[in-house]
Amino acid sequence: MINPYWSYVVSFLFALVIYQLGWSGLYPELTISLLLFISSTIVINLIFGWQWKRKEQPRPVPTIKISPVAVTIFLYVLWIMEFVYEGGIPLVKILLRQPYNYRFFGVPSLHVFNVTFASFFTIFLFHLYLSSHKNKYLILSLINWAAAILIYSRAMFIFILVAAFFVYLASGSIKIKFILWTPLVGIMILYFFGILGNVRESFEAKSKYNPALFLETGGATDQFRSSWVPKEFFWGYIYISSPLANLQTNINTRHVSDKPSVLYQHVNNEIAFDFISKRINRLLGWEREGENTITGPFNVSTVYSRSFSYQGWIGIFIMAAFVLVFPWFYCWLLPQGSFTLTGIAILNTMYLFLVYDNTIRFTGLGFQLIYPVILPFCEKAWMWTREKMSL
Repeated sequence: MINPYWSYVVSFLFALVIYQLGWSGLYPELTISLLLFISSTIVINLIFGWQWKRKEQPRPVPTIKISPVAVTIFLYVLWIMEFVYEGGIPLVKILLRQPYNYRFFGVPSLHVFNVTFASFFTIFLFHLYLSSHKNKYLILSLINWAAAILIYSRAMFIFILVAAFFVYLASGSIKIKFILWTPLVGIMILYFFGILGNVRESFEAKSKYNPALFLETGGATDQFRSSWVPKEFFWGYIYISSPLANLQTNINTRHVSDKPSVLYQHVNNEIAFDFISKRINRLLGWEREGENTITGPFNVSTVYSRSFSYQGWIGIFIMAAFVLVFPWFYCWLLPQGSFTLTGIAILNTMYLFLVYDNTIRFTGLGFQLIYPVILPFCEKAWMWTREKMSL
């Protein structure tokens, strides 16, 4: 039920279909070349997804050899260290309207480990709960998930939620009612997402609830304004389809770099983890290429946009090839064991959000893939050490 290639297909196909509604006047018309490219990647990922399904192997029931309570305590000790370094808990500082900038939160390097390992461990505990039906694992999973709220990280919160959903899909406990209710629940989520967005927009404008404010921000067409569709759905439309609009805008208006080192910079900034690429950029005096976007606060533009900024269509094709190869390479590295499904769920989450950004290079998500690979060896080393010490 979980497959990174099919996650790619679902997200890009959905965005492409929603784009055709034409509710925003800010959007450029998608060119034939981009339509052919996106359609081709959807078809190719469907084929790769089918081959992936055929090669799937049974996954063992997960176990944990180290106390999950001890790991949770260890993680919260690290969170407390970060709160002390920050001078407070981010959620509390926001509620008290104290100065806070999430870009500078955390102890350098330690924060990378905290966010990525806590996210991975939360998902793994949820898998343990589904496999064992022991409530203690669910409680510990929720406790670790709460860290995303304390540091006010919406990205961490959403990524864990989606990865846990993929784990649930793989658990084999899906019922017909779940399938039937999914579209309705999705529509309700989009509607309430729009309500919350309008509340925030109205609050910032110091006015009463007013859906027209975001219609203006998103350049809603007269056709949509006069339609029967509830205006709250405009938020969902913009957030689902604007990445394609930004990709097309970047292709239409961006001057492609002609620096001799452009290929090396492309690989560094679009394939390597961002915490590595930032350090290489500082060392070599490079800067990550930007991207042109539509008017307004809509700045996400798929995994391909900045690759175009580096090498034009050649850069896009290089990234498309990397997107196809990466899951096979990762599964070749991934040992079969307790952490296998957690790793695949994280990989699926990464591919579901490729329509929004290059989540492969995003350390907060991509770095989580390392733990399912190295932890089986760490467990063996731990057990070997305990045996030797007991002799």
